[in-house]
Amino acid sequence: MSDRMLLPIGHSLGVAVDPATGEPVHRVRVGPDVIRLADERFFLWALTHGTPDRVEDELWGPDEVLDAAAGTADPGGALAGLIEDGLVASIAPGTPEAFAFARTHQLEPLMLGLGNLPDEPDTYEVGLPGQPLARLGAALAHLYLWGHLQANLWIACEATGDVARETPERVLEGTLRSLHGLLGPNAAYLDRVA
Repeated sequence: MSDRMLLPIGHSLGVAVDPATGEPVHRVRVGPDVIRLADERFFLWALTHGTPDRVEDELWGPDEVLDAAAGTADPGGALAGLIEDGLVASIAPGTPEAFAFARTHQLEPLMLGLGNLPDEPDTYEVGLPGQPLARLGAALAHLYLWGHLQANLWIACEATGDVARETPERVLEGTLRSLHGLLGPNAAYLDRVA
């Protein structure tokens, strides 16, 4: 298991035809920009969201992504290019780079908050009515529902920490370790902020 995690940056807008080549390309919006990715790069970017069989508390890092990409041509080079282009972040929770990441990125929800569970009042579901996609603890549920209204993920962690009576550092670490549970089923995405 890696001590680093890979996080996809941007929101998939689907496939379009490249007017110059007539070939299909995958479009990913990062901030105001739409970036076009060929199949191989998009495949690696998609793998950084996680896979359904991953263990909940494991960090989804470079080793896990490259293992999942086994059999593809030059997955290491494609992954390095995605990191260099800012489409994938490689960070270690609890480090200064994690705090820097939180100040320049934001978690954006894509699904509805479905409320807490009657038999587990501190567990909240997000998804679609009748189709929950993820279960969240109370602090992460608050950040998921309200954090996007803040200027960045760090400020959202500070605000959530006030509500949850936790330090923002602890909220951030818990959030980072839980992100793939939201990113994998496309219940949320990470975006770059100014």
